[in-house]
Amino acid sequence: MKNIYIKLICILSIFALFSCDKEDGLREESIIYVDQVHESEFDKWLYETFTVPYNMEIKWKWDDGEVDNNFHVTPPRKEKAEQFMKALYKIWIKPYEEVGGEEFIKTYVPKLIYLVGTPQFNDDGTMTLGLAEGGRKVSVFDVDSFDNLDLEKMSKSFHTMHHEFAHILHQKISYPTEYMNLSKGNYTGAWYNYGELEANTLGFISPYSMSKHSEDFVEIVATILTTVQNSNTPIERTVPEKNEYGIVTGNLVNMILTDFQLKLYMCGIGLVQNKDGSLTLKQDQSGPRGLSILLEKIDIITEYYKTEWGIDLFELQGKIEIATNELILENSEE
Repeated sequence: MKNIYIKLICILSIFALFSCDKEDGLREESIIYVDQVHESEFDKWLYETFTVPYNMEIKWKWDDGEVDNNFHVTPPRKEKAEQFMKALYKIWIKPYEEVGGEEFIKTYVPKLIYLVGTPQFNDDGTMTLGLAEGGRKVSVFDVDSFDNLDLEKMSKSFHTMHHEFAHILHQKISYPTEYMNLSKGNYTGAWYNYGELEANTLGFISPYSMSKHSEDFVEIVATILTTVQNSNTPIERTVPEKNEYGIVTGNLVNMILTDFQLKLYMCGIGLVQNKDGSLTLKQDQSGPRGLSILLEKIDIITEYYKTEWGIDLFELQGKIEIATNELILENSEE
């Protein structure tokens, strides 16, 4: 009986081989069905605008492999994705290309940008608006809140891109070690417990800057490049007068300042509302020291960008303002 089974198996094996050999040839079409994602005019524009010249992939449709599934986020609305990417090209890529050169932006631009409609809310009560991964990918959250008709709001929407791109650059070429020592001892994982005024007093541009020196570095870069109003034509402001030690005197003076210069001038100075509804200036006595530290950081950062990348951050700031105003005009006429 055993021999019969063996013979039968051999016959079936030969038949199977013969059957394969007699096949007229493999089918030209795939027998595996692949669902073709509908390519819209927007997708074609993304390919021609970002993929062809810069070798960038832009993802705005849902892909759960690109997000942390421990968080509840949603894809952006198409209208907002279109507005954001049009702005990204006009007020982020092109100004960098103009100031840093075509080769610079083609070499260091992130190769994958993934858009998310909502913020990523964290367990500690904070929310994530952007993530950079390995110098290759940047995820941008809260795209559905993008406003393409307001200069200040539009600029601040790109805080994430400037922040994450600064990470990419300093990971390629590190900034000077002296920067790391300017606020040594004041970095904290509990940065979210501090207000802006407290952070400024300690020499930080924002509370998040207090998390670690690399975040401190990129937050300053991002703030320079998003506080762009009146960069090219400073305007007269009425501000608190300061004495030679940087302490407010109680008097007011007029000064010609850009928005960023105004932000620096007012660092460490806040307003307190009194019981009668009036406002009083509030300044910690250590505020001038904090501003001095912050100005040292800015000097190191601007020199680093000029020396290592050939980029004048304040020239770039001015280019971004011009491009943003032009884009707002275009958008308002549509």
